[in-house]
Amino acid sequence: MLTKERLRAVQNESNVCADIEGFDFKSYDTRDIEELRRLWLQYGVLRFKQAGITDTQQVAFSRHFGEFVIHPKQKQEGGHPDHPEILVISNAMKDGKPSGAMGNSEATWHTDTWFYERPPAGAILRAVTVPPSGGDTYFLSTYSAFETLPPALKKETEGRQIFFQNVYDKTGALRLGKSEPRTRDFREWSGMVHPLVRTHGETGRKALYLGGTTDGAWIVGMPLDESASLLVELWDHTTKGQDVFVQQWDQGDIMMWDNRCTMHRRDGFDPSTIRIMHRTTTAGERPI
Repeated sequence: MLTKERLRAVQNESNVCADIEGFDFKSYDTRDIEELRRLWLQYGVLRFKQAGITDTQQVAFSRHFGEFVIHPKQKQEGGHPDHPEILVISNAMKDGKPSGAMGNSEATWHTDTWFYERPPAGAILRAVTVPPSGGDTYFLSTYSAFETLPPALKKETEGRQIFFQNVYDKTGALRLGKSEPRTRDFREWSGMVHPLVRTHGETGRKALYLGGTTDGAWIVGMPLDESASLLVELWDHTTKGQDVFVQQWDQGDIMMWDNRCTMHRRDGFDPSTIRIMHRTTTAGERPI
């Protein structure tokens, strides 16, 4: 049986990701899982290079890190035929229809399902098929984003809450189960209010919480123009001045991230090539 002495983390060139060495997905015990959880909370993102595990092994491993939650895209084009816990991210077509979610387009910076009352705690993403180039995934620390805010800007965030509309997605399409709003003022639409700076439920550290877009986001109580201006400043600081880790995928790679203190994005790629990823998602708490 694997012991903690053989399991180790090697920090990558960024402050947000570490490579895990010495972990056997076929043979591990509770001590190994406890150590992985400690490292996950420490770094925010863990990478397992070319792990080469099966869907069944991924589901079994993921179960150790929390209750499964269904990603909204699993209710549409991203369902797995045998494992309801898995979201299939793929641009492959089957019988003239998408066999998975997201296609080949770019995915901009975001925290997963930020518009939910209880956004997920984490995600585990495994590369099944990768294109020759493109489709890279980028990660940054929202702990660092908060901690490096200039004092005046940090003061602006104190005690603030942020509203996210949940009617339209980032492409402008209606979300599942939503209908067209009757007013143009998105602040009156269905949505969710979260703290602009959230306190991590396990580490107690503070992280900036910006969701996934400035469109349809409002810092509660501020005039709309002032809110928009402050959000642009916070987004610029977070995405342009932070240490970023870039994952260039190999088949079998696994990335495991803490959704409560990180953001990520994805490059687009050539639609004539195929990229298939299998993802599991674990439940989180309401941000405080």
